[in-house]
Amino acid sequence: MTTMEGSNDKQTPVHTKKKSMGLISSMALIIGSVIGSGIFISPRGILLGTGSYGLSVIVWIICGLICIPGCLCYAELGTLIPSSGGDYTYIKDAFGDWAGFLRVWTEICCTRPATMAVCAITAAIYILYPLYPDCSPPLSAVMLLACFFIMGLIMVNILSTPASIQWQNVTFYGKIAALILVIGLGIYQVIRGRYQVFLSPFENTKTTTSSLAIAFYVGLFPYSGWNYLNNAIEDVKNPEKIFPIAIMSSIITCTVIYVLAYSAYFTSLTPLEVMTSDAVAVSFASNIYRPLAYVIPLAVSLSALGSLNGQIFSIVRMFFVAGRDGLLPQASALLHIKKDTPIIPLLIEGALGIMYVLVGDANTLLNYLSFNYWIVCMFAAVSVLVFRRTKPKKEFPRPVDAGVIAPVIFIIAMTLLTIVNIIYNPIEIIVGIAILLSGLPVYWFFVTWKGKPKQIASLDNKITRTLQKLLCIVPETKFE
Repeated sequence: MTTMEGSNDKQTPVHTKKKSMGLISSMALIIGSVIGSGIFISPRGILLGTGSYGLSVIVWIICGLICIPGCLCYAELGTLIPSSGGDYTYIKDAFGDWAGFLRVWTEICCTRPATMAVCAITAAIYILYPLYPDCSPPLSAVMLLACFFIMGLIMVNILSTPASIQWQNVTFYGKIAALILVIGLGIYQVIRGRYQVFLSPFENTKTTTSSLAIAFYVGLFPYSGWNYLNNAIEDVKNPEKIFPIAIMSSIITCTVIYVLAYSAYFTSLTPLEVMTSDAVAVSFASNIYRPLAYVIPLAVSLSALGSLNGQIFSIVRMFFVAGRDGLLPQASALLHIKKDTPIIPLLIEGALGIMYVLVGDANTLLNYLSFNYWIVCMFAAVSVLVFRRTKPKKEFPRPVDAGVIAPVIFIIAMTLLTIVNIIYNPIEIIVGIAILLSGLPVYWFFVTWKGKPKQIASLDNKITRTLQKLLCIVPETKFE
């Protein structure tokens, strides 16, 4: 039996974590994380940059295609290094502990809890919509309900990993059903002869370099989340077989759904109405059949709650692995002895998510940090090439081989995206980099500084043992 080191000589029992995700659950996590509330609320960003339905649809398709070589890279990485740290693990192994720490620092402290807050607030606003159809719901009610959603899903994830996966599956089917409803209404409108915009799809098209660059920058954001299964790969059964199928089929499914649902809106709304509506799916449905204006908000809420659960499920796995690697406090790497759940990461992420709800500035923080997501994806693709040298195929077999062309194409695409971001959003880039670099002194103090007073290590051990007794958490055994 392995033990966790501490200041005493007592052995601490270890625990083996169970795998509980099949193909459908894996796809539900990816699609549920990618397809949030945006396609229901405000898919206007690409249209603003392109000026026409025709070019905007082309941008939607190209953005989905750009993600495919990235999916190939992550499929290779996920099956080569089956650790639930995701791109944190790949970057750490390729570039060093400091790079991995900066990745996990911004993700667990800023990006992911802010995303959780936005998802929870969106769910709260739209579930209250039927009660306040002619005005915005009270801010206090929205904040209270958003905090309740975060606490509720944190508790679900604490009590049962299968239950959280089941909830992800339920919301997955719910949002797919809602989008099929939108697409079906669009087909119904076409049958009724409402397809004028499709007869001249490129009317008012913008072709300036700046507008197209912004359109592609905005267009890639709705696809973010396709790599979240890598954060939970240790929960996937038979990952060598399931993982590549799940990630590739999910991104293709998301692209098709986005294009069809987006196109459906134009059968009831003009391009100007799509660009100016704050809840385009609600406007679309109410133009066709008024009672549907009360059904769609519930679908938006369900979609946002699915995304919220996906954010929680995946980030705590990264948090857990970073603790297991020794880059975060050792209590982060402990599992409940019966529930198999990483309780400490769940409690911390839940508290941070609620804090961002109460502060009320999560969207601004996400704007500052959004570029980090694609830079991280780019460096993960670079790590594929690095591992060609440091992890040769003879010694490290690759169940999935992305080749060389796929990572090169993805790296070029992400580099161009970063350059566009620097040109058009320099302030956001500067603030985002400052937040990222703020992790360096934290890394030095807690990880690299070897001359720390012994009282600090002793305090860490005492806190860990106390938490183990209070929460019934123990170390896990190594995965085979």
